[in-house]
Amino acid sequence: MFKIRYKIITGFVILGIMLVISGLISIYELTKLGNQVNRLLMDNYRSIDFSKQMNNSLSLQEQAMLLSIQGERDKADSLFSNAVSTFNDYLLKASNNLTIPGEAGTVDSIAIAYSRFKSTAGKFINGISPSLDQYLNEVNPALQEVRRGVEELLTLNQQNLNQTVAFLEKSPYRTIMPGLIIIITSVIFSIVFTYMISYYLLRPISRITKGIQNFTRYHHPYEVTIETRDEIYELNESVKDLTLTKSFQKKVE
Repeated sequence: MFKIRYKIITGFVILGIMLVISGLISIYELTKLGNQVNRLLMDNYRSIDFSKQMNNSLSLQEQAMLLSIQGERDKADSLFSNAVSTFNDYLLKASNNLTIPGEAGTVDSIAIAYSRFKSTAGKFINGISPSLDQYLNEVNPALQEVRRGVEELLTLNQQNLNQTVAFLEKSPYRTIMPGLIIIITSVIFSIVFTYMISYYLLRPISRITKGIQNFTRYHHPYEVTIETRDEIYELNESVKDLTLTKSFQKKVE
């Protein structure tokens, strides 16, 4: 026998569970969104910073070669060595921060181009009499190839950063949607639950009340039937017994 109180309690428990699920889903989505945004932004920021640092290093290496042309060999060697070390450090960091499609290929291209440039530049700086023509014809083309690769890496990450911003613009809707679905479902359930309360509780009570009124006012037989096996059914059976007793007493009198 499924008691009315259990029906009511079950309904509210289900409603409460749905609201809790809605809250948990929203919290999960917000946490997930926060982690994704933080990771995407940090990864892009690092790669952009690495690209800029590599560009700065290339500028220093170019400056070292110009110093070499001017005859300042010692200063050029020191500046070039430090700049090469810096470039290699940031190239390694970039290779360990591959997070977007195409980034690995771009970093590999930079490494290959830089290897050629470094070999050419090393021979140029250590040459007997490095000249501007030699720099323009041999070294600078290799340098520009490396720069194009670094710029490509920078552009790639800037574009991904723009995509991240677009993702952020759409993310609130994705975060809200599960909770909204649960809320709509909860409203629908509340309507169904209200109907069930009306059908299983209010309507039977109304029928019993009307049956009692017909019995007491108009002396009609009490013939209300309740299909459910719950407290309302027990109440109806008690009322039936009472009306039968009353009818019997009147006949005896």
